[in-house]
Amino acid sequence: MKKTFNGSQEHESASILLTGQEVIERVEDINTIFGKTQNKEKSKTCIWKKMLILFDLPYWSDLDVRHCIDVMHVEKNVCDSVIDTLLNIQGKTKDGLNTRQDLAEMGIRDQLHPMYDGKKI
Repeated sequence: MKKTFNGSQEHESASILLTGQEVIERVEDINTIFGKTQNKEKSKTCIWKKMLILFDLPYWSDLDVRHCIDVMHVEKNVCDSVIDTLLNIQGKTKDGLNTRQDLAEMGIRDQLHPMYDGKKI
């Protein structure tokens, strides 16, 4: 999402967090339609497209952090990415030409910019 990052600081105040009950009230009337036949006019007015099955749990609306991520899978994904990059595993590394071109476009980490020598990079 580099288009949304322009390097400037944001000075606006954060939006007010909704309670679990307020979120349930907003999503309980949503009719989930699977596939590409969703009503586009309704999707412009409502930010949610479906109600998570987790809202059926009796305690879900009482949780302070309902968007909590699974630490075990995050650790696994980070570990996989680091190992794949360090071992330069083909197709798995996150350090490629596009990444380095992004660094050059953003103007950071000059030592990692791709160097062009005729047709070779």
